[in-house]
Amino acid sequence: MKKIVTILIICITIFMFESVYAFDTYELEFKVLNNKKEEKFDLYLLLPTEYIEFAIREANVNLNYEGANTIKENVIPTISVKKENIQNQVYTEKEKEYVQIRLPKEEGNTYVFDVLENYPKMDIKYRIKNIQKDYIVHIDNFKIEQGKCEVEYDYARDIVKQPDKKIIPVGVKILVGILIIIIVVGWIAHVKGKR
Repeated sequence: MKKIVTILIICITIFMFESVYAFDTYELEFKVLNNKKEEKFDLYLLLPTEYIEFAIREANVNLNYEGANTIKENVIPTISVKKENIQNQVYTEKEKEYVQIRLPKEEGNTYVFDVLENYPKMDIKYRIKNIQKDYIVHIDNFKIEQGKCEVEYDYARDIVKQPDKKIIPVGVKILVGILIIIIVVGWIAHVKGKR
């Protein structure tokens, strides 16, 4: 009995002092291809002011947007980044301000960031920067499929696209279905013939 009471007290204490945040997100996955010379570069995620303000509202945090310091000096549960990767200087394009976050590379030249699913715009951008180039990647017409928005960037040619999806035509699916039915019926007939 004492164990049960102790466990209940611990659980109540945890829930009283710990806020658990669970937000629906999709994964923004950026993959760099065709960097044959293995040139070093920094990849920045450019978060627009509107996204940061939206994330603050979703997290129900009482903050005002103040540039990069908004994320750097405060905890916003809906934006999960390391503070040291947030750049002091913001990026501006067409009078719109973006906070720059350097993304760490994961396996296979891939960079990942979780975006709030109910954010209505696709105005997040990427910036590839080194001595040779300073290239801005726009993904405003990209699609989210199965909880992921995949972006492929051809480093050598500065071409951005979504990966090609192999689509099986309906006619082929029907033919495969008919073939499977014929094989199953033939196998059943063969088994019955042996009995």
